[in-house]
Amino acid sequence: MSITSDIRSYADNAVSQGKQVLDQAQAQLNDVTGTANEFVGKLTDQAKSNYSEFSSKATAAATDLRAQAEKALNLEAIKSAVEPYLAQAKDYSTSVTDRAANLFDTVKSDKRVAGVVNTVESVSDAVVETVTERVIKPVQSLTGLGSKPAPAAKKAPAMAAPTTAAAKPAANKAPAKAAAKKAPAKKAAAK
Repeated sequence: MSITSDIRSYADNAVSQGKQVLDQAQAQLNDVTGTANEFVGKLTDQAKSNYSEFSSKATAAATDLRAQAEKALNLEAIKSAVEPYLAQAKDYSTSVTDRAANLFDTVKSDKRVAGVVNTVESVSDAVVETVTERVIKPVQSLTGLGSKPAPAAKKAPAMAAPTTAAAKPAANKAPAKAAAKKAPAKKAAAK
């Protein structure tokens, strides 16, 4: 045998062994892929069943909690207890509004009180807004009663604030007078 034929035979053996190794590797890869696909399928199926089970349990728990909360709160009893007070407050506010409008008409014509009237108007608006936001709206949202806001009382037009120095309150002038008075400085005793 010549060296060339020996090299060919070694090369042929190497090629056939390489093909065998490649076929074995391909077979093992196919086995691993199949096993991985099975594993992923099982995990997916289990995840779907766990999700459905968890979702149904969560829905049932939420329904139970809502039912327990409704029993504990007894919204109908709260509504029936608050209803008379709301009606009374509405009647009272109507009566007070009418009286206040009459009084306001009388007072606003006096020039001495015009500045005070303007201040009271701004403060009363803030009080009404605060009471509405902190008391009336939360009670209405909890009870579901009176979801429509009551029509606002007609507000009398505001008078212009006096601009003369004589019409300004004396309280504004008091600090200036107090600052003008100073105690006399003490002299150091001569030795």
